[in-house]
Amino acid sequence: MLQKHRGGRHVGLRRSVVEYLQRVDQVQQLLVLRTEPSQAQPLALAIDNAELPEVVGTVAGDDTILVITRHARAGREVTRLFEGWAKE
Repeated sequence: MLQKHRGGRHVGLRRSVVEYLQRVDQVQQLLVLRTEPSQAQPLALAIDNAELPEVVGTVAGDDTILVITRHARAGREVTRLFEGWAKE
């Protein structure tokens, strides 16, 4: 399902994940993303701007982002995608 997101429209999101993401923890359809201090806002903005159909929305603090996905399976897909990009 998320294979289509690896293309050109989501280059900015991919770049932001590579640059800012440190860790992802998933609890059902909720993802908690960790960044360095002051880097959560730009990553959350990139996630929101990408308009991933699996993502309902984000809430960002200073170094933590809560990503709400449509269901647990979507959460796993987004987690795998972000973790794959972060390892690059």
